[in-house]
Amino acid sequence: MTKWDKILIASILLLSFVSIGILTYYQSQVDILYGVIEVNGEEYKRINLSEVDRPYTMKVENGDEYNIVQLEQNAIRYIEATCPDKDCIKIGKLDAPGKISVCLPNNITIRVFSTSHDRNDDIDSTTY
Repeated sequence: MTKWDKILIASILLLSFVSIGILTYYQSQVDILYGVIEVNGEEYKRINLSEVDRPYTMKVENGDEYNIVQLEQNAIRYIEATCPDKDCIKIGKLDAPGKISVCLPNNITIRVFSTSHDRNDDIDSTTY
């Protein structure tokens, strides 16, 4: 490996880390985060996550099925569900605009959005 090969590899790594840093910084610049809970495609509740002082839970029912949602400062997540596979719980904490978790068997959705970001302008560094 020549000296120029090492310089090229180092430059590519440096550019990659700088790009990840810029994307992460861009995602963290959020004014107010809102959490939306939807049941059967209809908005059930909208919560200002920026104003949550202490974590609390909420039971969201859809017929005989239910999910328990935990809300905390700038984050929302499922902590319990009656669905068989529990994939919605495995998604974890939603804490950035555009993140979404769907419990398909129970037909309950939670998502996070911000007033300062337009959905079409967001950079999705999660999948980059």
